[in-house]
Amino acid sequence: MNKISKAVCLFIILLVLLSGCTEDVPEGSKAVKLYFANSARDTLVSETHYIDKSLFNDTQTLVEAVMKKLLEGPMDSKHSSVIPKNVTLRGVSVSKTSSGTVNIDLGGEYYRDSTQANAASDELLARYSIICTLCQFDGVQKVKLFVNGEHMKSKGGKGDIIAPMGSESIHMNSPSSVDTQTEKFVTLYFTDKDGEKLYPETRKATMTDNSIEKTIVSELMRGPVSERYARTIPDGVGIISIETTEEVCFVNLTSEFTAKLVSGSKEEKIAVYSIVNSLTYIAGIEKVQILIDGKKPENDVRQLFSTPLERNQNMIVETNIQ
Repeated sequence: MNKISKAVCLFIILLVLLSGCTEDVPEGSKAVKLYFANSARDTLVSETHYIDKSLFNDTQTLVEAVMKKLLEGPMDSKHSSVIPKNVTLRGVSVSKTSSGTVNIDLGGEYYRDSTQANAASDELLARYSIICTLCQFDGVQKVKLFVNGEHMKSKGGKGDIIAPMGSESIHMNSPSSVDTQTEKFVTLYFTDKDGEKLYPETRKATMTDNSIEKTIVSELMRGPVSERYARTIPDGVGIISIETTEEVCFVNLTSEFTAKLVSGSKEEKIAVYSIVNSLTYIAGIEKVQILIDGKKPENDVRQLFSTPLERNQNMIVETNIQ
């Protein structure tokens, strides 16, 4: 066989191999990624599905078709849907007042499993699966979620209204050690450069001592992932103990907390309510009592340590809440 023949044969073999590694796209269709939970239900994985190309001509029609496929569930048996099985799609609309925002109205018993142990984590994954799926399309920057015509709320429908959310604020990678396998999604509240308001940041965090409360406070101490936000708890503060009793979470911190924050200052108030608002975001905690070295500080200008504190919604900027 001469050199030219060998070259032709090699070229043909290469084409065959390449064609075997490429999945054929059905004629008239276009590939989209749908996001589901992995087998451990601690992160999202994507599946490639195909829909009619003509649907891409209209955002509302496209989103409706993709949402219906998402609700049908995954094709891979190793993946699972975190949206409850009985949930339906009541409606889809493109916002007339907020450019790039689509409204999704889900029907059925969306909050049905809100009392289960992993409900908070599953509910965040459910939202994430919708956001990551829809925000891959041009013209969809944010998604506003509704349940049976009402604003979707956290804490099994009893918490805060979920504001329009975009994929840019979803942090799927945990900043914690990757050696441990138990991870949960947590919503933390940090401040900005002005230090007067709190902003939500949701991320996946490695569990600390199998305690969601300790995990939340530990992650607050790590500081924000986003460069737009600033940490609220001073460096050097340690956790002595955290315990929840009758819907009150008692957070016992070391004296560095009050030593590095001027009593009565806005920094002290922001630090306290970053803890309070982060902990009361989860089900089962209505108030937070912060102790310093096991007791209430005597110098308490704003009365932040005298009694358990409830959630302070007025301090929260709801932009991009997850």
